[in-house]
Amino acid sequence: MKTDIFNQSGLNYTQFYKELGHLLYVVAYSDGKIQKKEVEALREFVLKELAPFEHSSDSSGMNKAFYTQFEFEDIANKNIPAEEVYRSFIHYLNKNGEYITNQLKTSIIKAVETVAHAYKKTNKKERELIDKITEEIELL
Repeated sequence: MKTDIFNQSGLNYTQFYKELGHLLYVVAYSDGKIQKKEVEALREFVLKELAPFEHSSDSSGMNKAFYTQFEFEDIANKNIPAEEVYRSFIHYLNKNGEYITNQLKTSIIKAVETVAHAYKKTNKKERELIDKITEEIELL
């Protein structure tokens, strides 16, 4: 039986998905280039790990979990510096830390590791970033 980890009052999940997409962009871009396999891993993660737990959709009928993927793609197209995007995610985490459950923390780390591992396994820069993200999440 699946636990509904996306049914916590106080957290705006639309914004959560957007911020998660931003974070996953930072991970994928940590080596200077976003690989097709990383994008595919992101899509698969959203489809299998996020969407089944999200019961709301936007006005077009799209499951809101897919905002993760769309924000990832949007940030990639805008060429915003990864450090700026990362700082935005950390600011979001700190602002909403009281609503980020242990299950959500686990989901964030799993998403990060999934994208990092998608192309030629996890490289040194990705590992350092995963460790940094994990530290930030543990401080919540």
